[in-house]
Amino acid sequence: MVKIKLKYKELEDHLKEQLDFLITSCDLYDRGKLSEAKRIAATIRILFHDTKHSRSLLGQLEKKENKFYSTNLPLIEKTLGTYSGLTLIGMKGQNTIYYPKLDEMPFGINWLTFESWWDEIIFRDKFNNLISRCELIKTSTNQDGGAHVDEALDEIYYNLAKNNSLATHIFDGENKDHIPHPEKAAIRQIGHEVLKTLFADYEKKQTAVVDIWLSGSELIEANMPSSITKNKKIGRNEICPCGSEKKYKKCHGK
Repeated sequence: MVKIKLKYKELEDHLKEQLDFLITSCDLYDRGKLSEAKRIAATIRILFHDTKHSRSLLGQLEKKENKFYSTNLPLIEKTLGTYSGLTLIGMKGQNTIYYPKLDEMPFGINWLTFESWWDEIIFRDKFNNLISRCELIKTSTNQDGGAHVDEALDEIYYNLAKNNSLATHIFDGENKDHIPHPEKAAIRQIGHEVLKTLFADYEKKQTAVVDIWLSGSELIEANMPSSITKNKKIGRNEICPCGSEKKYKKCHGK
């Protein structure tokens, strides 16, 4: 079969279309349609995932060389218990679920190379299994309905999504239920990070109404709690850390 190589402008049109899909799915997720997480994952896979036989869209456009926006809380190696770096828990009785952080909790923000961002650990479960952005997106799309439905799921992903491997519960005095959807909330947050990376002026606040927000607590094997390095303030006339080579005030500091 003869194929005709796409022009750069045609690839840019595909990128615009995929980003429109991503924005729409993210907005629908925020309105309560949590199944859109699978569409978000599918779009992210198209943008970033390279295989032996195909190149990602951003790879074809040579747009994976810049820095990527990470909102992941640092994983403290000595922390006891589970870890979810991209999410919040919104406490509201039996309707308590995981939420994406969006632009809340600005500490922990970092600019990473694509490889560091893609492979960064975002979950650690009660069995000490580690899950990266790449693994979460690929499993969601390849096995759990984003692009294909397998008759069996990867055990680590299955336990995260369906078997409460983060060991978080809501208890009303009589019944104890696990807190659902950590994988969906993390995928939604990855979608947010992608949009923050590619659009300098993109913002989205978390507007869900809950009783209490929970995130980032830690219990460690040490006499003193771990310290988290504060982010260095970027001067408006400094070069933007995203790799664009523009001044910060004309890029992500707008």
